[in-house]
Amino acid sequence: MPNSPIQASLLLVDDDPSIIQVMRRMLSNYATIRFATNGLDAIRLCREAAPDLILLDAQMGDMSGLKVCEELKGDAALADIPIIFVSSLQEAELERAVLEMGAVDFIRKPFTASQVTARVTTQLKLKRLTDELRDSARVDLLTGIANPRAHEEALRREALRTLEAGQSLSLLLLEPDFFDAYAAAHGDKAADAALVKLAEVLVRQARRPGDQVARQGPARLAMLLPDTPFDGALHVAHRVLAAVEALDIAHSQSSVSRHITCSAGVASFNAASPGDAQMLRAANADGALGAVAQTGLAQAVAAGRAQASYAVVQHGAAGANVMPDPV
Repeated sequence: MPNSPIQASLLLVDDDPSIIQVMRRMLSNYATIRFATNGLDAIRLCREAAPDLILLDAQMGDMSGLKVCEELKGDAALADIPIIFVSSLQEAELERAVLEMGAVDFIRKPFTASQVTARVTTQLKLKRLTDELRDSARVDLLTGIANPRAHEEALRREALRTLEAGQSLSLLLLEPDFFDAYAAAHGDKAADAALVKLAEVLVRQARRPGDQVARQGPARLAMLLPDTPFDGALHVAHRVLAAVEALDIAHSQSSVSRHITCSAGVASFNAASPGDAQMLRAANADGALGAVAQTGLAQAVAAGRAQASYAVVQHGAAGANVMPDPV
């Protein structure tokens, strides 16, 4: 029975097609192997779909491998792709130069199949470990959703994308009502279990690939909704609150219900609005959206909890003023 293909994507770059064919046969166990015979095509293929590893010829006619490496390392979206340089030159100076540029290894021609496969296997294992560490640094260990760092990065990224696309961006902040009292009465383990269930509710309600759910604080959850106007965000907020109540988690210390409820604040920016676009262009656009949602959350709590409140931004000569709008 043949072995299953190794689930990794390789990009082979060499201006000699015969070398590519040799490497391709050596690495035939890998699921996805693409190739380019010049530097411009290599960069284009990386931008279309970033590979897990690149084997890159140092000397090419149109664009040297060093220049290709420099271009990739200068692109934040591609900078972390590991690159193994391949060269027929024997100068130690070249090897030193490419390693200083960020390459992970250097293979001299002529090479053997065992040499190439061993180097590729090692670098793919290291990449997998690096990716796992990077992912764990952005995941909340209790709930398994994005942590505050990942949430802030997503907010900044989506604020820029929303401005460029002329779309809307909404943020939902959610807190369980009287949660300190719940933890005191039911214990920290029960409180943690309840937060996990609330996070699962948000994940189920985040129905589009671009929606992001995050833990923003000890008992605060967030849902980032790209390309969503305020009425759509309010609909999602009400849907989330109803799903939380449907969990029917007993809460003996709540004055609004016999089970856990949540209060929610909703904020929405529309890039088509000149005032909102101005805030999205600001360096702290992500912070501005969060502040508006926090105002909506505070309004929901002040109005009696177990409800959602949408805070709007009114733009004037003196700046932007947050005006709560309970719903």
